[in-house]
This record gives sequence, structure tokens and C-alpha cells, in this order.
Amino acid sequence: MKRLEVEFYDSNFRHGWEGDDRDELAVATAMGYCKSEDEAQLTLIMAYSNFGLNFAKLTIPKSAIVSIKNVRLQ
Repeated sequence: MKRLEVEFYDSNFRHGWEGDDRDELAVATAMGYCKSEDEAQLTLIMAYSNFGLNFAKLTIPKSAIVSIKNVRLQ
């Protein structure tokens, strides 16, 4: 599986009473293995096993992605 670093606009979700706060999207960075990708989304997982198990799945809409970099171990 490809190892990727993905920078993307994350959701800003809050509820309840709050002050006059910024209504902006955070730019987040995630690193993981590319489980799947299509024209609408990219799914990363943190770890996988030879039994077919996946750990910590994150699906990011393509419209939210700022950049994608391949990660190589040195």
C-alpha cells in the first residue's frame, strides 16, 4: 500500500453556547496507508495486518484535499 501525507480542510463542528468565534476551517495533516481512492474520496488507514484487519480508518472528500505527498521511509 502507498504511504501518504494528506493536507486537507477539516470540518469545524461545535454545539451549545459559545462566544464570537472564528468560522474557519482548520487545515489538518494526516499520514497513513492508502486503502482506497476514487474521484470523490480518499481513504487512509493507520495500520493493517496479514489477517485483513484495518486500524483507524479516515475518509477525506477529494474537494477538501489541499495536497498529497508520497511518504518514503529512509
